[in-house]
Amino acid sequence: MDQVSMMTTGDGTLTTRPIGPTFGAEVTGMPIHGNVSPEMLTQFIALLHRYRVLVVPEIMLDPADLVAFSARFGPLEIHSRFDNTLPAHREIFCVGNVERDGMKASFNRGVEQWHADSSYRAVPSDASLFYGEIVPPEGAETMFADATAAYRTLDPAMKQRIEGLVAVHSLETLRLWGQRHNPDRKQNIPSQVAAFPPERQPLVRVHPVTGSKSLYVCPAVISHVEGMDQAESEALLETLITHATQPRYVYSHRWRKGDLVMWDNRAVLHTASLFDHTRYQRLMYRTTVAGNAPLLSY
Repeated sequence: MDQVSMMTTGDGTLTTRPIGPTFGAEVTGMPIHGNVSPEMLTQFIALLHRYRVLVVPEIMLDPADLVAFSARFGPLEIHSRFDNTLPAHREIFCVGNVERDGMKASFNRGVEQWHADSSYRAVPSDASLFYGEIVPPEGAETMFADATAAYRTLDPAMKQRIEGLVAVHSLETLRLWGQRHNPDRKQNIPSQVAAFPPERQPLVRVHPVTGSKSLYVCPAVISHVEGMDQAESEALLETLITHATQPRYVYSHRWRKGDLVMWDNRAVLHTASLFDHTRYQRLMYRTTVAGNAPLLSY
């Protein structure tokens, strides 16, 4: 990875410090509040494409600030679990064990799964932003896997095997997975599932800006890989996700209050570690930038 670097515009200087084994950078100097010049925004987006995960450390944002900044990157999605969005800012999906002011965060007591946000939509998300509003002193880390580097280091025979394969991503598959692994968590109801029918997505994505290929593997959301029976599909997905989530491809973010993390859903996967919800509170705000349909790898 590169060392600390600086990019200067008329609005100031962006300083980046690499943080992950193959990807990820901490960025300071980005004006989050108020106006951001087109030049500065372009520089920040270039850093996102380069590093795939950006951490803006310990800034203070209110929900309106977060929505305004996020919207600079494109239209924002409204999450399928509408009940877990912030009443005054429906673009914000709330995650954690806090309930206040008409908001109940989405809380997960059980195992998490590696995924890219909104893969069950016909047009999945380009990027997500996650803000630490209430952060427990231990646990609840967010882990990112460099799906781009993981694809690059696959055995040539495996690259040839998966080239052009299509996986079916299904919100119903995710709902059933959630019932098995997190029975205490409120799941999507049938009417919500019906709004998002199964979608065909490439197993290997091509980034529309960088041209890089990455593994688009979300095991809990994928019902099957086309042309394979269930056992073969599951075995292939397990092989790929095991490869992609080796420590050499993973950055684990230990949260501080006020951290803002933005990641490129077209290039990385993510998941979360658990925390002691009987002792601590956690509240995270997520906005999700809508995107363009994934490009097939052929």
